[in-house]
Amino acid sequence: MKNRLGFFLVLASISFTLAGCATQPKPCTAEWVDWKTDRFFDEFVRDHREDIADLRIATANLDPSGKRDAADLAALAVAGVKALSLAGDFLSDTVPATRDALAQCGTAPKATQLFASLLRREGFSDSAVKAVEDLGVVLDRDS
Repeated sequence: MKNRLGFFLVLASISFTLAGCATQPKPCTAEWVDWKTDRFFDEFVRDHREDIADLRIATANLDPSGKRDAADLAALAVAGVKALSLAGDFLSDTVPATRDALAQCGTAPKATQLFASLLRREGFSDSAVKAVEDLGVVLDRDS
């Protein structure tokens, strides 16, 4: 009876070990890069949920046509301040961790690319993502 129990415990241990290996894609494949990046994004979103919601509200007032009248410039200014604040946290937290993880694959995405990807993933409008990409010079300078 003890031998059978020991056999089942060893078998269960091996099964859990193999199951854990099966959940992670092969390193440096496109799937792995997406999987790894998503893990960092998930953590950032979890830690900054309220800030992201505030930015979403601020960007909702942007004119999708890109027109720059006085009302849109005010909305753009508010969204820009919120985006820069959120981007600062992103630059100090998520970008270094993501770059370190992806460095083993010989790739180092720009901070702007990562932040724009995060915003797209979180359902931000194209005009909001475009505004962040336009600020890319500032983001990429410090990263």
